[in-house]
Amino acid sequence: MLGNTRRAWLLLLCVVLFAGCSIDSHLQGVVKVEDPFASDDEREFVGLVIHFLALPHGESTLIRLPGGKTMLVDTGSAEDWPVLFGMLSERKLTRLDYVVVTNDQPEQAGGFAFLSDRMPVDTVILPRLIEPSIRRLVPLKGDKKLLPVADGDAIRLDNDVVLDVLHPSEPLFLSPQDNSLVFRLRHGQLRFLFVSAVNEKAEERLLEKHGGQLKAEVLKVADQGRNQASSQPFLTKVDPQVAVILTGRSRNEMKDSQEEVLERLGESWAETYITSQHGTIAILSNGRDYRVVKRKK
Repeated sequence: MLGNTRRAWLLLLCVVLFAGCSIDSHLQGVVKVEDPFASDDEREFVGLVIHFLALPHGESTLIRLPGGKTMLVDTGSAEDWPVLFGMLSERKLTRLDYVVVTNDQPEQAGGFAFLSDRMPVDTVILPRLIEPSIRRLVPLKGDKKLLPVADGDAIRLDNDVVLDVLHPSEPLFLSPQDNSLVFRLRHGQLRFLFVSAVNEKAEERLLEKHGGQLKAEVLKVADQGRNQASSQPFLTKVDPQVAVILTGRSRNEMKDSQEEVLERLGESWAETYITSQHGTIAILSNGRDYRVVKRKK
């Protein structure tokens, strides 16, 4: 009888210990962290995650908002689509809440037709002033909600994330790149500036109209780092801590057209990342602190 009682207690103890381990394991699986330096797994991070994607030709940035919604800024070129689709699939994305089309140029909008055919998109954000030119080249189907935005608009994307539209404004420039959508994301105390493909003329107007709104911790460098943009007065006003150049070209290929920009970024003390060299660059932000992570994909 005593032996049976002991065995029963041992069995009960094992059940309790096993249940405790299972509970602990389950809790560990759902633990979320708010400190961007506390985990290497982005899935555990509850803040804002920005992926500056390393594509062969064009530009595209994937953003996960703190509430879980997703936004893709530009879609790369048509040639980039297989790579972009692979990156989205790897992150188990089957739909997108927002797609931002900053202009009608192949490097920014060329992949939209492929994306639109293969992945549901809830809302397409585009600049109101150049909406007709975008519509001529980008297939905007009727099943998608369009959100045309204009200089001065502020769109709340999440409880702690606001998109401030800074450009284009009237009168429009002759260069289509200079009419690209420029916006700033505000996440708590941090700011992220996206300048699409604008050149120096558009930068001058931005300095005149929005000089006080240009300062940002992170800058997406204009036009794949070509030297027609990123002027010293503009960089001085933005004063970025981190600058990201989205380009698939190697350092040798970009040497002539981008060396001046790299020099100016160096003089601005910006820590500069180039996707052709460093791969996809991830930024993890909790609205107070941020972390830069280099990814292979």
